[in-house]
Amino acid sequence: IDGEMEAPKIARFFPENVEKILSSMKENGLRFVSFGTSVCLHAKENREELVKYISDTAEVCARVGIPAIRVFGDKLPEEDGAARELSIARIIGNLSAICEAAAKFGVNVNLEVHGTVNSIRNLAPILEGVRHIPSFGIIWDVEHSDKTTGDDFSAFYELIKPYLRHVHFKDYHRATEGNTWVLCEIGEGDIPLAAIVDTLKKDGYDGYISLEWEKKWHPELSAPELAFPNFVSFMKGIGALNED
Repeated sequence: IDGEMEAPKIARFFPENVEKILSSMKENGLRFVSFGTSVCLHAKENREELVKYISDTAEVCARVGIPAIRVFGDKLPEEDGAARELSIARIIGNLSAICEAAAKFGVNVNLEVHGTVNSIRNLAPILEGVRHIPSFGIIWDVEHSDKTTGDDFSAFYELIKPYLRHVHFKDYHRATEGNTWVLCEIGEGDIPLAAIVDTLKKDGYDGYISLEWEKKWHPELSAPELAFPNFVSFMKGIGALNED
């Protein structure tokens, strides 16, 4: 926001500006659902500094009514051994500490499926380690899980379902020989978005599905003024939106 990604440094969130922000949100029928930090919990960060950063962020979120903070796992060694076990333990320990810190402000912590923490093998031991924490949740970024599950997302979904708090939609053309994944307009790619929506509706998911439109990092994508209305139309077309 205004070129700043850290909540305590965003001028619009300063105490003297909160009333204006909340009034503007209400007038436009908008609601905050999450604040996206770039914290990666696998890193060898000083836990005391990490907890302070999350505490400061959670204080701002509580001030403006943002219910949750997004963090990443983010990377685990694929090879079994001490390094992998240490990374898993570090992520669990960091998650536990920041969930406790954020909960003091009534704010949840949501771990986004991202990096190599986007498979059953890598995510399952982390969930086992934090399943007792009520303020913990999962953000399902369907692009990242698709890279490991493809159309057969059911087993991965069943793993994250008890913790699911938010969903990120985007679309892409899957990698082929000699090519990589290429982001595209919503509904024009290979991610089974309609099937995912059907599954969520069947299970009574009542959270938000957001369009994660990363034009800042992918300038070839269409402008938000086009992408967001297209997203709304697409979601209505697959029965994902209530008309009210």
